[in-house]
Amino acid sequence: MTKALIALHFQNDICHPDGLIPFAVDRSGPAPDMFLDRSRSLIMRTREAGWLVAHVHIAFQPDYSDLPRNARLFRAAADLGALKRGSWGAAPMLGFEPAPGDVTLIHTCNNAFQGTGLDDALRRHGVEHVAVAGLATQYSVEHTVRHAADLGYAVTMVRDCCGAANAKAAEASFAAMAMLADVIHLDAVEF
Repeated sequence: MTKALIALHFQNDICHPDGLIPFAVDRSGPAPDMFLDRSRSLIMRTREAGWLVAHVHIAFQPDYSDLPRNARLFRAAADLGALKRGSWGAAPMLGFEPAPGDVTLIHTCNNAFQGTGLDDALRRHGVEHVAVAGLATQYSVEHTVRHAADLGYAVTMVRDCCGAANAKAAEASFAAMAMLADVIHLDAVEF
């Protein structure tokens, strides 16, 4: 297996209409449902093609003792009471549950590699190329793409499977990441 999908933050508090974090994805109109449907399809198709699927979830201790307090983005989780380990909000959204053979990791920051053992898991499986999808484009997805490129992986950013509440910031991220990754739509992914 030389390919993997890194699926970031497909969790209830972040993606579900009843989730506690209102600023992760634009929940107006049909766009969020289309983004989630495409992302589910991406996960299913990568599994069918024999790729490793690595789910990276963000979650904190119920008392937020492990929450980084250096940035508003993280402090907002505590202010909203979101993403507590073991809660419905921190759990994978329906249709995004890990399957047997998938890797599931928890972190407390933007970068999927930071403190998770993701690099070791990918290397154990012989992964050389990673595709990255999830939320939020200009934070966790971009940070993970940058780190993967620095580690020497070939990287693909699946733009229509990346969600953000701020379309302008997402477009800027796609433009910037084009120097580090192939930024493509789902229908161009080579399974």
